[in-house]
Amino acid sequence: MPERFRSNPGRSGFRSPSLSACLIPVLHAAAIERLYDLNVGIIGVSGERHERPHKPLLLLATFDLIDEGLATPERIPWCQELRDRFTSRFNLVRKHDDKNTPDNPFHFLQSEGFWQAWKEQNGKSRPVDAPPLARDFGQVFARFTDGFQYLVALSANRQLMREALISRYFPNLLSSIPPSTIPDLRSRVAEEPLEYGRSPAFRLKIVEIYDHQCAACGLRIKLPAGNDVSFIDAAHLIPFSVSQNDHPTNGLALCKNHHWAMDRNLIAPCPDHHWHVSKILDPRRSTGEKELAALSGQVLLLPQDEAFHPDADGLKWRCEQLIA
Repeated sequence: MPERFRSNPGRSGFRSPSLSACLIPVLHAAAIERLYDLNVGIIGVSGERHERPHKPLLLLATFDLIDEGLATPERIPWCQELRDRFTSRFNLVRKHDDKNTPDNPFHFLQSEGFWQAWKEQNGKSRPVDAPPLARDFGQVFARFTDGFQYLVALSANRQLMREALISRYFPNLLSSIPPSTIPDLRSRVAEEPLEYGRSPAFRLKIVEIYDHQCAACGLRIKLPAGNDVSFIDAAHLIPFSVSQNDHPTNGLALCKNHHWAMDRNLIAPCPDHHWHVSKILDPRRSTGEKELAALSGQVLLLPQDEAFHPDADGLKWRCEQLIA
């Protein structure tokens, strides 16, 4: 096994698990970051803009096949069983004009750098250059690459990947999906917050969406690539321990001062897209309280893409927590 897995340009690599590590759940931050940042595409206009669900759904369906012994990380067949498992979840999460097309992500996942598809015909193999058709059952296959094949081989890692994908792309599935489809997820998330790279991945996505700008004061300091110093945090509207929701619409980019103040319910972003402040703040007492009080009525600085604007339920929850 290689000492270090290869990674896409611009992506962080991750070390292969040791033999002892393979005996326990091991999921590296770099892998979660890549799952949180899939190139899914965004469609729709205004309030209907949303991320396409297809790539994360296909990964979830693939994990099902591996669990059931119908596939391995190195050989995932394009088959009716895969389509059925994709469709069962697709029907729960589809929005607006989403189409039930598992063939597209089976092909286009190759752009993520950890998935490779090929076709076997007449004793020869060749790359797949288009989405497969039903007539390709038994001839088209895919594999995990770039180190993911080692992580996916562990059932515990597949479960952690499921949780990460659902928290990031489909948090509403937690209340609607049959429990048997996601083994033990409901009971575990309530007791043990999902880490294994989840928090850093959420932060990277939120900071990217808000272009390193605080949604309260507008502070924006973007240092050169490779510098780990950051002045902006990713703050959940409804805490992950309550919601198990890492979708970007449940997050805000905030400077450390305003993150601290929001978490202590001294300030709150509300459904009117303005900041509200607690009446216990007295601008006469200190410069700090004066600056927080001055935020009252200020417009929430939103990301450019409406698909990632804060969710109304999250804003309502935050507003309700504000100290009177």
